[in-house]
Amino acid sequence: QVLEEVIVTAQGREQSLQEVPVAVSVLGGMQLEQQSLLTLMDVATRIGNVKINYGSLTNAINVRGVGSGQNPGFEQAVATFADGIYRSRSRTTGAALFDVDRVEILKGPQTTFFGANASAGALNITTRKPGREFEGNLNALYEFEHGEYNLEGGVSMPLTETLSARLALRANGMDGYVDLPHGDGPDEEAYQGRLSLHFAPNEVWTSDLRIDYARSRIDNITPWQLTDCPPPAGFPMSPVCGMILAANPGIEDKPDDRSMAPDGTTQDFDFVEIAFTNAFDLGPGVLRSITGYSNMDVDQRTSLVPATYPQAVGGYDPFPTANRENYEFFSQELRFESETGGRFEYLAGIYYSTAEFRYQTIAGFFFLPFGFITEDALGVDFPDIDPTTPITGVPLMSQDETTRAVFASGTLNVTDALRVSVGARYTEVKKSAHRSLTVGTSVNGYWESYVPYPDDRFPSTMLPFPVSRTQAICLIIGCFTGDFERTSRKDSKFMPSVNVQYDLTETIMAYASYSKGFKAGGFSATSTPSVFGPEEVDAYEIGLKSRLLDNSLELNLALFYMEYEGLQETTFDANLASHITNVAGSTSQGVELGLTWIASEYFTVTADVGFLDATYEDYPNGECTKAQLVADPSCVADLDGKQRAYAPDWSGSISAHLIVPMGPNELRITPTLSYSDSFFLLATADPLFEQDSFTKIDLRIGYGPADRSWEVAILGRNLGDEITVSNWLGVPGGDGSGTALVERGRSVAVQFMRNF
Repeated sequence: QVLEEVIVTAQGREQSLQEVPVAVSVLGGMQLEQQSLLTLMDVATRIGNVKINYGSLTNAINVRGVGSGQNPGFEQAVATFADGIYRSRSRTTGAALFDVDRVEILKGPQTTFFGANASAGALNITTRKPGREFEGNLNALYEFEHGEYNLEGGVSMPLTETLSARLALRANGMDGYVDLPHGDGPDEEAYQGRLSLHFAPNEVWTSDLRIDYARSRIDNITPWQLTDCPPPAGFPMSPVCGMILAANPGIEDKPDDRSMAPDGTTQDFDFVEIAFTNAFDLGPGVLRSITGYSNMDVDQRTSLVPATYPQAVGGYDPFPTANRENYEFFSQELRFESETGGRFEYLAGIYYSTAEFRYQTIAGFFFLPFGFITEDALGVDFPDIDPTTPITGVPLMSQDETTRAVFASGTLNVTDALRVSVGARYTEVKKSAHRSLTVGTSVNGYWESYVPYPDDRFPSTMLPFPVSRTQAICLIIGCFTGDFERTSRKDSKFMPSVNVQYDLTETIMAYASYSKGFKAGGFSATSTPSVFGPEEVDAYEIGLKSRLLDNSLELNLALFYMEYEGLQETTFDANLASHITNVAGSTSQGVELGLTWIASEYFTVTADVGFLDATYEDYPNGECTKAQLVADPSCVADLDGKQRAYAPDWSGSISAHLIVPMGPNELRITPTLSYSDSFFLLATADPLFEQDSFTKIDLRIGYGPADRSWEVAILGRNLGDEITVSNWLGVPGGDGSGTALVERGRSVAVQFMRNF
């Protein structure tokens, strides 16, 4: 029994995984379906040094302890690509794993082949393509406790001698796993569809067209759980926490309660993507054109205080927010790929993209009765405001972006065993942006750009305040009404890379590499007018890829060191207004191990494990912990030597696959153990917002014929019912108290799969 060859496109063309001098973890489409890994968040639990978590403003995507923070204005340091099309918005991760052939997780900067913003890694998704034979698949799953369901399938068929098509559909959702006063959450209903066409009129030209649509509607999308109210020892009882306790006697305040959260939060997600790829075989190589278009709309309503109390102004939720995000994107890439197998192989190309980004937030500051604030307390003239007046702030940001790049790589096969590769990309990114912030009352007049909050929990009308009153209120809540100090910027960078490979034996390859990574600067999309510069990284890696024991054992090892300058980081003030700064210095270093061992035709073991040390090296102006702010409200933290967020020391998984023959059929047993050391969820190294170490156990038991034409299975996830948190923030005005987004606990589902 020997291992099958795994094909990847980590270097822009199809190659064997064992020949690529890059640390890559790969999950195949069949593995994703069998384990019902529907999102990239699910995938991250199986990969060492990878964390992908749902957040309130953006999803956190981190590889080797590096990612982009909680600000919608960021492109992602870990870039996502589907069939070569860039997906810069983090919210698209929820719709990524649909009808895919494989997912490659590339670690470290990937700028030569994947673009300037992949400064920490890349998620490279390859979708299923139409075949020349009639074939199809069906996957149905139902989980009993939380009402989860997933029904998906696809059919491929030849339409003519030169044209093939594939149609794939999915419907999925769940009732929710957090008990709320008026239902469970998150309560999701989602649909996806894809049409793929493959046209091959002759031996020279092939063409692939893919059209995707995804739609999701989620009620109770952010079931925040209250933590530490009353606050821990050493913290004073804040007015906000005191009011919550008074209005909710007997309230519990630990993440494992899964019982206290605001009602009425929602998220509407719509996503369209078109990918059009044409390849022309010119003899000495292939000319490839990749055209992409996408449009994403996200409309989210939530509340950042997970409880109501009558002292809130107007009796509304204390801190309701509505966020509307639209992103429209177009890209064109043209590349030439030389033939392989000769002394010298090369690839060269040009890239162009343009994007329009619009982001609006509507935030109600109803936890704070502004009318009781006096001029003496504020220190400035403060216009009289009725204490019952709800105060609402509306930041609006728009950004236009253009990217141009040229790139090339060449590999010299010095001998049969020694290869030297050099690559480079030059990128120019231009951005222009504008912002405004309006403050007003939510009870008079009408503002046509306002969208009512569900169930009337957000007042349905708004009237902007005069400038003098707006400026006075912004002194309290930390907002800024003006445009950006500079409304355009241009960043450019030359990014070289070099690697050396040497075949120690026919099945063992060693490599060493250096690469320069870069991520363009930009503009904040929240209540503060932050303009931030680019971040850069120098990354070094040595590794070993091997096939041992007569090709029954695959063992891959990587050691890495990455040094960042100007790392883009998000910090929050007491009212959760975010500010972006460029951290002076940060390092990430560690070891990664990937293993697959076919012990026999009936037993296989796989593992993906990482050790990580990701720390700030020069960050003198960081955000303080809550305890430090209580001691000194003007505190500025020196975070040198502190651990970065989403950077556990050890993480990864180990899985076994046991086959028990039962006549013409098989019983397949697959246990998986995933582990993570503790890690912080904010860039403050604050122990109040630290996820403890955890171990999660999954188990799948399937039954069906050896050819896998059908299979029924029982799928158990997180069988130990570990309680973990994906996002954790401080309660506005509540020193020492927090709000946590709790991840799903134990679940057991039944699954049926059919292939024909």
